[in-house]
Amino acid sequence: MAGPMPTCPSCSAEVLDIDVKCAACGANLASTGAHRMVGTTVLGQYQIVEVLGQGGMSVVFRARHAMTEQEVALKVLPPDLAAYSQVKSRFLEEARALAQLDHPNIVHLYNFGQENGSFVLAMQYVHGHTWERLILEAGQQAWPQAVRIAIDVLRALEYAHGRGVVHRDMKPSNVLVRDDDGTATVMDFGIAKMTTSTRLTATGQTMGTVRYMSPEQVRGQEVDLRTDLYSLGATLYEAVTGETPFDGNTHFEIMTKHLSEPPVPPSRHGVELPAALEAAILRSLAKKPDDRFATARDFRKELEALLRDADVGHAETLRMSREAMAAARTAAPARAAKPTPPPPGPAASAPGDRLPSPSGLADHLEPGDTGGRPIAPRRTGLWLGLGALVLVAAGAVAVLATQGGRARSAVDAAAPAPAREFEPPGVTWAASAELAADGVVVRVAAPLAWPPADVGQAYRKVRSVLPQVLAARALEAPTFPDRLTVQVVPREVLCDPRIIDGGERIDCGSQHVYFRVTDRTLLVGDDRAQLEANLAEGVAEIVCIYNDLVVCFRPELVEAVRAAGSVPPAPPP
Repeated sequence: MAGPMPTCPSCSAEVLDIDVKCAACGANLASTGAHRMVGTTVLGQYQIVEVLGQGGMSVVFRARHAMTEQEVALKVLPPDLAAYSQVKSRFLEEARALAQLDHPNIVHLYNFGQENGSFVLAMQYVHGHTWERLILEAGQQAWPQAVRIAIDVLRALEYAHGRGVVHRDMKPSNVLVRDDDGTATVMDFGIAKMTTSTRLTATGQTMGTVRYMSPEQVRGQEVDLRTDLYSLGATLYEAVTGETPFDGNTHFEIMTKHLSEPPVPPSRHGVELPAALEAAILRSLAKKPDDRFATARDFRKELEALLRDADVGHAETLRMSREAMAAARTAAPARAAKPTPPPPGPAASAPGDRLPSPSGLADHLEPGDTGGRPIAPRRTGLWLGLGALVLVAAGAVAVLATQGGRARSAVDAAAPAPAREFEPPGVTWAASAELAADGVVVRVAAPLAWPPADVGQAYRKVRSVLPQVLAARALEAPTFPDRLTVQVVPREVLCDPRIIDGGERIDCGSQHVYFRVTDRTLLVGDDRAQLEANLAEGVAEIVCIYNDLVVCFRPELVEAVRAAGSVPPAPPP
C-alpha cells in the first residue's frame, strides 16, 4: 500500500511526510511557529539551529551549546500543553526515565528545564537517519542490515527491561541509525501515550503507533516487556518486506487485525530471507505474550545466530548500512529534481492536516463516530522530522484501546521509590502515620490537629467508591502506585510553585489538591469539610495518569464519594 508520494504544497516536488523542509524549493513543511524559534537561545545556553521534527505535542530542534558548541537535540513542550498536568507529568516522566538509563544504544539525557512556560529536554544529538526513513527511502532493507539494527535495539531493550522500564512505543521512527557505523540508538523511553483531554491527541501519532501495537495494548490490558518485542517484530517485518504486518483503512480495522488475524509470512511478499528469520519474526508477532520470546536477550541471541549461520559479519552489514545511508542522502535531491505536476482537484493540504486525527475504539469515539475515518497509506505516515534527529517529535500519543480495558503505565516501572519523601518548603509535621493496610503514609502539617487515622479513613472511603465509578465506564480495576504519601498542608502551600513538578506557577484560586508524579505525593489542602472531595479529585488524577485515560472522571468520583454512606472499617494490621 505504498500509495502516491506526497508533494510540496509550494512547488509540487515529491517529499516524504517525515521531511520538515522541501529539498527542491526550501519551503518549510513544519509550522511557522516552530521555525520562528530558530536563532533563539533556550535555557540560557542552547542556541536553536534548525527544526528537526514536529508533532502534535512537541517540537524537536537541533541546537548548539553557547560555550562548548556541543550539538544537542532539544525537545520542547509548549506552554499551552505544559499547562495540562497529565501532559506535563508525562514529559517529566520521560526525563526521569532517560536519566536512569545509561547505555550506548539509548539516547542520553543532558539537561532538563523550563523556559517561558515551556518544558525542554536537552538530549544527545546523533548524526544519522531514523530507521523509518531508511525503510521509506529504500522500500525495504536487506535482511542482514535490518537484523543488525534490530540486534542493537534489543540490546537497548534488554538493558531497559532489566531496570524495569518498558518502552511501549517501539517503532522505526523511534530508532536512529548512525551515519558512520550503522549503530542504532533507541529514543523516547518512558513517554506516556495519553492525556486527559481529547483535544490533546496528536495528528498522525496514533497512526504511527497503531501499526506496531501489541494485542494487549489494543485491548488496553496490562503490558510487560513482551509488548516491546511484539512491536519490534512488527518493525523488523516492515524493514524486510516494506509493509507493516497489518494494514487497513481505519485505526479500528488495523487494531482488529492485531487481535484476530495472523500475519502473512514475510516470504509471501516476495522477499528472500532465511526460514529461521521468518520464524523469529512470526514468533515475536504471536498474539499471546507467552508464545513470544520471553526476553529481549532471547530474541537477540536468535538474531545473532542467524547472522553467524549465514556467515554475515559486522563488516558486511556495516557496508550495507553505509550504502543505505548514502542512498538516503541522495534520495531527497533526486526527488527534488523531478517535480511532479499538482494533482487535479483540491490543493494539497497543509502539513498538519496530512493525517486524520487519532480515533480510539468503541468507548473513546465521539458520539456518532463509527471509527471509520480513512487512514493514509503507510508511505504518507508519520510526520517526524528528517535525518540526523535523535528524538521523535511527537510525545508518542497512543490509543487507549477497547471498552473495558486499561493500559499499564510505566510510571512505577520507570520510577523506583525515592530515597526520601517530598518535604514542602516551610512545612513541619504535627502528626504522621504509615497506614500499611491502605498502602499510604499520611502526614499532617502543623498547626493542624487532624489525626492521621481520619485522613486514612477518608482515603479508604474514596478507594472503596472508586471501583463503582470505573465500572460505570466499563473499566477494570486500575493500576495504582504501590506506595502513596498523602500530605495535608495549609492551603497557601499549594500556591507555592516550588511544590509543582517543573516549578511553573498555578492558579491558587482553584488549587485544592496536587499530585507530584516525581515522588508519588498527594498534597491536600486543609479544608476539613472538603477532605473527602479533595481526596477524590486527587485519586482520580492519579488513576488517569497511571492508566493513560483519555477523559478523566473527577466529577463522577467526587459525586459518588459524597453520596456514599459509612466508611468501611480499616483492615486489621
